Amino acid sequence: MIFRYARHTTDLKKIEKFYTEIVGLEKLGGFENHNNYDGLFLGHKNSNWHLEFTTSNEKPQHKFDEDDILVFYVSSKIELKIITNTIETNNILIATPKNPYWIENGLTISDPDGFNIVFSLRELNFTSNDDLTNLAVDKGIQNWSELIEFTQKLPYGRNQNREDFSLIIKENKGTCSSKHSFLKKIADLNKFENVKLILGMYRMHNLNTPKIGNMLLENGLEYIPEAHCYLKLNNQRIDITNNSSNIENLICDIIEEIEIEPEQVNTFKVDYHKKYIQNWIIETDIKMGFEKIWEIREQCIKKLSEYILT
Repeated sequence: MIFRYARHTTDLKKIEKFYTEIVGLEKLGGFENHNNYDGLFLGHKNSNWHLEFTTSNEKPQHKFDEDDILVFYVSSKIELKIITNTIETNNILIATPKNPYWIENGLTISDPDGFNIVFSLRELNFTSNDDLTNLAVDKGIQNWSELIEFTQKLPYGRNQNREDFSLIIKENKGTCSSKHSFLKKIADLNKFENVKLILGMYRMHNLNTPKIGNMLLENGLEYIPEAHCYLKLNNQRIDITNNSSNIENLICDIIEEIEIEPEQVNTFKVDYHKKYIQNWIIETDIKMGFEKIWEIREQCIKKLSEYILT
């Protein structure tokens, strides 16, 4: 059975902006002038539910009270923290729900139509009996949220074998590639929905990555395209490379994103990155060859790694 919640509204653009940028839903589709109705579908791909909002020549005649709410369950504390930060950044008022349960167990705000929505944390427990999940359980990790926190707190460091996801725990360290692929692998094994491993290409420069110093400027470069792995949890970007990682610092400089599988963080990621830089050199008419650009990039990463390790 597929569930659709449909509601008439006055402004589809405001609704789309709110539910994509604040709530984190994806635009799944829409329609125009269908029997004098325009519509918008929002939700998550491959989920068995979605929201539909419509407009027409007739204004909505809503009749609701404070107990009429939409509840969005997030599966980790880090997601709830990011949503809270987004709400604060956009100066959205926190509401006090009528039902005391949601005061204790949720965060309430109003959408553009004045309807209350609640964000609440619902932990995802492990269900798989595979070796990788059991390795986490043996560490005393009880659920998905705790696993994310545990992985984020691990020291930064390259593992001996990127294809062995268990080394994150066995070697007690990881990089952006190994940490996020490890989490994605466990999510897949436990059938946790809406967890995507993302390979993002961003413009690395001394403003969004100050730890590289003036390496690029000294070589006459404004930036170098850099590959970075992170997750999308319910369409919220999550970067747990280390405790100070904040994907928001890179948002404006992300050039493109592709979804990959955990096994692709090894050879595929490197090949993809090199091919991207080769094309970038041609398209932007950079007066240096690929080998020189890659050498400068490696020096930047070395500086960055030395900082993270200290």
